[in-house]
Amino acid sequence: MRLIYTIIYTLGFIITWPYWLLRDLAHHKPYSFKDRFLGPGRMLPKKRGRPRIWLWALSSGEILAAKKLVPALEATGAEVVITSTTAIGRDAALRVWPGRLVLASPLDFEISTRRFLDSVAPDLMVLVETDIWPGILWQMRDRGIPKALVSARISPKSLRGYGYIKFFWGPVLRLFNLITAQSADDRERLVNLGADPATTTATGDLKFDRETADPGKEERAAILREAGWPEGRWIVAGSTHAGEEAIIIDAWSEAKKKHGDLKLLIAPRNKSDFEAVWQFIKARELPAAHREAPAATDMDKDIFLLDTLGELDVFYKIAEIALVGKSWAAQHKGGGHNPLEPASKGKPVLFGPLTHNYRWMTKALLNAGGGLMVAGQAELAAALDDLLEHPEKARAMGQKAREFVRANQGATAHTLELLGPFLEKARQRESD
Repeated sequence: MRLIYTIIYTLGFIITWPYWLLRDLAHHKPYSFKDRFLGPGRMLPKKRGRPRIWLWALSSGEILAAKKLVPALEATGAEVVITSTTAIGRDAALRVWPGRLVLASPLDFEISTRRFLDSVAPDLMVLVETDIWPGILWQMRDRGIPKALVSARISPKSLRGYGYIKFFWGPVLRLFNLITAQSADDRERLVNLGADPATTTATGDLKFDRETADPGKEERAAILREAGWPEGRWIVAGSTHAGEEAIIIDAWSEAKKKHGDLKLLIAPRNKSDFEAVWQFIKARELPAAHREAPAATDMDKDIFLLDTLGELDVFYKIAEIALVGKSWAAQHKGGGHNPLEPASKGKPVLFGPLTHNYRWMTKALLNAGGGLMVAGQAELAAALDDLLEHPEKARAMGQKAREFVRANQGATAHTLELLGPFLEKARQRESD
């Protein structure tokens, strides 16, 4: 199976590498392809007695999920080298963990993985949630490097898809020495796919382990002053996708007829959508400003575009009500995004019906009373009006959202406990 996979991957790589190179050049990142293909290109010196952990996170979502895990691992005396598959993920890692070594994750081409492992020489690999590549797992097994998949999740739809080639994925999952799942259902699906039940356990979702303190009026005012934006009641629509801006702006416009101090912040999920959303807003002749180009007249505007990366978590703090995108039918298939960022800040969280990527989380948030599912523009406008008309209801809903996050925390500590024996063995090897 290993030989067949290697042949197929190598042929696919040879056929498609011009596309990846041209894509990086088009996005002005000529070194991304090079770094993923050739690795760091040098030996990274290690300190005696300090085990080196390689933490692999696919992109920004997985980076944020592991925010507490990296300092927790470092507190044990370990050194952590971080990689992300995407450029956005690497940028996020440098913001979340300044001063750490952040590299590009290797391609699963044999020369790439071999050079990467030679350079980094990890004592333990920790993969966050997803992005499983068999080639490098086989190489690490050959070198005796333990491997952990943490905070893993798999949807029923993905299970059905992977199930067609269960004969392949079962042995691949068994290459991991430890798998921690986000829920008992995720654990059951992973075991059904072939993971070893003896080394697969449910520990909870790392994403819940985040700060849940109330931002407070002073912090909120300071955020607005720094941005040069006006006071008022703010709707913050985060992680929106193409086409959702029309639904959100129409609902906000309807609510604003009754609530004149209402402001709207739209934060598209993808950088490639920034300009299109800005042009859409301007075409509607709405009084708008955008974060990337502040102006003295921004204090007079009502709609604001967050066209910068890595700031959404901060701006959720100014919200009266938070909306989470990729959940309304538009120019995408939906699936939803993580509602925990606004929920952890005590905000009532509204989203559309297309949340299948976060089915358990959104359902649990609804059951806890911290979230509200609204089907479209008319329902969204009515929900906004209701919460703005009854602020005590919005505050209670936000508090329930925060309590929901707090009630599900603890995955980081549980994961660290399970990683303990691997860390101790690595520490002993490094000290010998």
